[in-house]
Amino acid sequence: MVELPKPSAPSADLGPFTSGPKPIVVDDATKGKLKDLADAYQKVAHDNYGLILRTLQLPLDRPSKPVKIVVTYSYNGVAATTGAGFGAGPRTPVIEVSAKYALAHPNDLAMIVHELTHVVQSYPTYDPVWLVEGIADYVRWFFYEPVGKRPHPNPARATARDSYQTTGAFLYWASCHYDLNLVVKLSKAFQANAYKEELFKQFTGRTLNQLNEEWLASLRKAPAKA
Repeated sequence: MVELPKPSAPSADLGPFTSGPKPIVVDDATKGKLKDLADAYQKVAHDNYGLILRTLQLPLDRPSKPVKIVVTYSYNGVAATTGAGFGAGPRTPVIEVSAKYALAHPNDLAMIVHELTHVVQSYPTYDPVWLVEGIADYVRWFFYEPVGKRPHPNPARATARDSYQTTGAFLYWASCHYDLNLVVKLSKAFQANAYKEELFKQFTGRTLNQLNEEWLASLRKAPAKA
């Protein structure tokens, strides 16, 4: 298995950060927890880099930049990746994880697989966002997470363009029913800056809208989850 180039030492980036007039004060116990989480994230990244390459059918000896993982109070979402394509140039990719989220969800290591997939993708553009994020969640939910945790979108509300795990579930269904290499082909089109919606018809014989309707119909027929 290819080894991920060792990232810069993961760190709990705790300052300076202010919220209003007063800085956030973090006690030593919390700093220790954040450091432990950063170490766990680094291990997940190291152990699953090859998984992502295999899923997207990229060479296992594909050159890769070092990746820096930072747990920080300066970021208020869940996690985000910068410096990995999207016109970023030669910058070192950085995965930022919200310290607040990390402490509240210490068992969510899979988000690192999603973010590391963005590093591997390194697409020159991020358009359409829903599909780029859907490919990352396709890797996360259907090749890293346990089968029992796979998403089951509600057909009354879902569409293929919903992004993240809903789009990931759609892509998995379309791959199983029409082309096992569908996501690989779409990803390669993105890497070549050649993605267009018509590729769904080219790869599956169905338009994206037709695939969406068939997928939703299949969800409506599926037995209810206990």
